[in-house]
Parts: sequence; structure tokens; C-alpha cells
Amino acid sequence: MQNIENLMLKKLIFSFSLICLFIGWVDTVAQVNVTMLAPAEVTAGKEFSINIVIQKGALEEFSRFQQLLPVGLKAIQDQSGSADFSFENQMVRYIWLKLPPEEEINISYKVMVNERLKGTFSIKGEFSYVEDDVRKSVDVEQASMVINPSPTIAESEQVDISEFADVLAAEKAEIESRYDITCIRQIPYKTLTGNDIIVKILVYKKDMNKFAKIEEQIPDGFDAKSMDSKEGIFTFKDGLAKFVWMNLPPEPGFIISYRLIPTGNQTVEDVTLTGKLSYIEQGRNVEVDIIQKSVDLEQVDEANIENFLASVESGEAPPPPPPPKDDTEKDMLEKDTETVTETQPLTKEPQTTRHGDIPPTRLLPVETGTYYRVQLAAVHRLIDPVSVYKKYNFDKPVKIEFHEGWYKYTIGSFYSYSDAKAFKDIVVTKKKISGAFITAYQNGQRITVPEAMKLTGDD
Repeated sequence: MQNIENLMLKKLIFSFSLICLFIGWVDTVAQVNVTMLAPAEVTAGKEFSINIVIQKGALEEFSRFQQLLPVGLKAIQDQSGSADFSFENQMVRYIWLKLPPEEEINISYKVMVNERLKGTFSIKGEFSYVEDDVRKSVDVEQASMVINPSPTIAESEQVDISEFADVLAAEKAEIESRYDITCIRQIPYKTLTGNDIIVKILVYKKDMNKFAKIEEQIPDGFDAKSMDSKEGIFTFKDGLAKFVWMNLPPEPGFIISYRLIPTGNQTVEDVTLTGKLSYIEQGRNVEVDIIQKSVDLEQVDEANIENFLASVESGEAPPPPPPPKDDTEKDMLEKDTETVTETQPLTKEPQTTRHGDIPPTRLLPVETGTYYRVQLAAVHRLIDPVSVYKKYNFDKPVKIEFHEGWYKYTIGSFYSYSDAKAFKDIVVTKKKISGAFITAYQNGQRITVPEAMKLTGDD
């Protein structure tokens, strides 16, 4: 008898434990509840609000609420509290790194309905959270809404919301095919001298001649300066490099360029760019992505641009020259280039020229009086200036001098500072040798530029 009573008592305790466990489980589930408040009808061309009430109890861990909106609806932040709000690719998201202590949270956002829409749509949502290191989620009950067409839009222009994405894609393709614009960015590369990085973009737009802009997102750690804007207005602010044309250049294709200047220890490996060309067509903003390719835009001109684009499309476009190896002349320039500035004082000690090393035809001649030259580079090992600077098509010979342990390469001979500066500007902006600067001489010996300016009356 005693055994029977003990057995019954154990069953009773076990049953009571199950009941308590079940109640506790229900409690845990019931403590998180999400309700969506939305109108049954909305109007095309107008806004409406969606309100979300989250009853989360004592939950305070990382959480997220999200809803996917149909194409044609645009979410606008309203009340988000401590959550981070975002709207990308039609997805509305609220993210909390840590929920606030209140047991109930109220959030809301506004939705703008495209003026061309009609029909019926539904939206639902999901609230996900972490509890006891386990990811859990609560689905939000689906809500359906009817779109009343806008009275200002002709019936022929109205589109059912279920078909709007396909209609937009077809219209976009038709507009873009009207001009068939191509934008190609050559892989950015480091200048031959200095640490600047050159960016070149080919724009092929055929006969389009209207307002347009190019925007390039620049990574942190770089300043951007225009090199060739093709008469566009260049600006750089908050990491965005922008070219704007009231009317695009008349030629079917053209190349713009700018340089990136590291503000710290950044290198060309740190350069990742994204950009678009945009214009307005039939009241719509049309965007064309700038595609980065391993090509050389140096030899592209108006005469061969269509053949070049055809070769790019077929995959036969010649790539840019490979990075120079250790034993090449360009590598010597990359490694050995002297870091100097236009105003840095230079020694007036007599130079020791290695006549045995420098060919007589390449040796810098000694001139009388005070004059200026433009220095292109300085290296520790002698290289042939003709082969290195051949592509620049200079109309003046590049000469070599040996000075302070460096082979220095200069060009031109100018008897006024203004003439030297004008030529230096051409070398930097047109020839793209960003590290070029002005040097000065008195009877073949280097002197400082300020000293020369006093002697020539340019100060």
C-alpha cells in the first residue's frame, strides 16, 4: 500500500512539473508579441504610415525588425527610437544592438506611394532576436492594402503594383538603349614619380548632348584633384568626386581623369572606386555604372574609340603594360625617385658629373647666366631618358646631370620663371607627370628658385 501511495505521489509531482514547464514555456513565448497597424486603403502619389508595436517583456539583447515592400513603395524614416533605420533594396530594417528597457516599443515609418500605382498589395514582417544565445523570431501578421489611383494620372499611365517592377525595367532599358552609353574606368595606377594615383574614365555617349554628371565614391585617406575634366565642373567633398556638365562635350567619346593624393600611408592597393554617370531623360534619372577594366586608355582617341570598345566587348582589348620588374627602367624610377618640392633649397656645391656614365648627347649642357629647367625625376641608377619619356612626345630633349648622388632628369631652358612655370603646368596637367617641379641654375650650377627669381627680376 505504501508503495502504491509513493508511486501515485511521484506521478502527481511529475505531472505538476510538466504543467509548470508548459506554463513557463507559454510565458516565454507570450512575452514577445508584434503588432502592425496599417490602413486598409492608400492613395497613389501620397504618403501613409505604418506603426509597429513590439511587446518584448524583459528582452534586451540584439534584435531586428524587417519588412519587404513591393517596388513602387518608398519607406521614409519616422519614429525609430534607439534603433538604426535603413531602407535598401525595398527592405525596411530596424536594428537594435541592445533593446531599450521598456517592455513595449513603438516604431513607425512613412511610405510614399508612386503616383502611377493602382491595385492591391500585402506586406508582412519579422521580428528576430537573441535569447539565451539562441536566435528566435516572431512573424508579423500580413496586412493587405488597396491603392486608390491618383486622379491626376491618366488611366493609360497607371500600372498595377504587381507589374510595376517589370514595367520600370522595360522603360529603363528602352531609355538607356536610346543612347547606349558606355563608361569604362582603367584600373587606377601610381604615377611614375611621387605617390599620386591616376584615375582615367572613358565616356562613350555618341550624340547625346545634355546635362550629365559623373560621381565617384572615393575611399577614406585620399584627396582628389581634377586633371582633365573636358570642360566639366569638378568638385570633391565628403569623399565624392564629381564632374558636372551643363552640356556634354560634342565628341562621341572622351576621357576624363583625376588624381588621388594619399593623406596618410595609403597606396594604390587601398583604392576601391564605385561610380556612375547619370542624366535626366523623360523626367527620369537614368544611371549608367562605370565599369572598371584592365585596359590602357593612353592610346584611345576619337579615331579608334569604336574599335577599342568593340575589342573590350569581345575581350580582346590589350591590357595596360604589366607592373615593371626590378630590372626595368620604370622600376628604377619608381624606387629611386627623389622626394623634393619646388621650394626645397638645393646645394650650391659644384656638382660632380660622371662623364663616363652619361652619354655626351644626354648630358646636361652648361649655359651661361641664370635660367630655369623642369625636373622630371631623380634616380640612383642611370637610365635612358629617350626610352622612358618617349610616350610623352616632348618637343624638348630630356637631359641628365649627376647631382648630390642622383641622376637628375630635366627638360627645357627658360630665362623667366613664368615661362618655366607655364611649361611645368603642361608637364603636370597634360603629360600627367605629377611630381615635376622647377629647378634653377646660375652658369650651370644649381641655385634656389627664389635666388634665381631675384637675379632674373621675377620676384
